[in-house]
Amino acid sequence: MPGGKLGYLGPQGTFSEEAALLYSRGSGKELIEYPAIGEVINAVQTGTLDEGLVPLENSLEGGVAATLDQLARQEGIYVYHELFYQVRQCLMADGAVPPEQITGVFSHPHALGQCAEYLNRSLPNAESVPLESTAAAAKKVIGKAGWAAIAPRRSAELFGLKLMAEGIQDNDENFTRFVILAREDHPPTGNDRTSLVLTLADRPGSLYEVLGYFAHRNINLTRIESRPSKQMIGDWLFFIDCEGHRSEPEKAELWEEIRETAPFFKLLGSYPKADRD
Repeated sequence: MPGGKLGYLGPQGTFSEEAALLYSRGSGKELIEYPAIGEVINAVQTGTLDEGLVPLENSLEGGVAATLDQLARQEGIYVYHELFYQVRQCLMADGAVPPEQITGVFSHPHALGQCAEYLNRSLPNAESVPLESTAAAAKKVIGKAGWAAIAPRRSAELFGLKLMAEGIQDNDENFTRFVILAREDHPPTGNDRTSLVLTLADRPGSLYEVLGYFAHRNINLTRIESRPSKQMIGDWLFFIDCEGHRSEPEKAELWEEIRETAPFFKLLGSYPKADRD
């Protein structure tokens, strides 16, 4: 989808902005930051934005609750694209600081956790202080002697900080899967993925029954995740990704079978399948 307005979860200097820059490269899109995932999704739904980029899941932390809940609840929103982005954490400070002089490190709690081994090994005496975002951490160290921040590389560029170390995350297999939302999904490409969400009837074998519909048609499931529906105790939403496009003729019967079985069923969209490369 060339041009138009693309919203993302801000602020600048976060991995969401880096992903938005990657997705929009060379497209002429106008990037607009929002303070919350729900605001990005609402802006797409109302037409304020043409597209919205939000995190869906992380390989270490799992699904992003705010995104999943909104996708299940909001109408007129579809997944148009997906993007895998490798998380590379960097240590930065306001000027060159010898490691032994660093007394504290700011970052988002997830980033601090993802770099725990590095911090224990390289900065064992530094205090770890959580903040609301990695960008906030980068801003916090400006003019603060003896302190460093863990943030994306772009934060150092934005705030004029000195990069002290790159790729300090403990696990290099740390990827965030972002989805690009629009008011329609993507036409078939021949290499697609479809996302859906449903609830199950309260009886034995209901999950087995639904999964059997896919198995009988030899349709590969690439993801399944459950979350509380927030309606009542014991009521769960099941988010499922499968290979193929929802409009394929052979899937029409599948969708009908699920509708007859599941109390709630919603197709979230079909889109080109991305990989981590």
